[in-house]
Amino acid sequence: MYNVNGMKATLIQNNRNTSSYYDDQDKQEVKIKVCPYNVDQAVRFGIYTVPEATGYFIVKANTPVREGDQLKIGDRTFSIIKVQDEWIWNKVANIILAVK
Repeated sequence: MYNVNGMKATLIQNNRNTSSYYDDQDKQEVKIKVCPYNVDQAVRFGIYTVPEATGYFIVKANTPVREGDQLKIGDRTFSIIKVQDEWIWNKVANIILAVK
């Protein structure tokens, strides 16, 4: 469930076309909406946190995101270090991104 007005962001997808080696020129940019996530609530409800993460964001369940992608919000760029699904009633409701 994604019920809030999100912030505009750019998801920089790395290495989607080549699978055998790392290519720093293989980038795709996708416009998405993200919502900042308060991790204090997650600790209380048993969701695992990432010790080296500096922030958390929520995106819609159908967002094509992987670990290692980058998230650009305004003039700041974050690296996605962990992708976690949130399930409600046997389906993925949204995705939590741990960023650094």
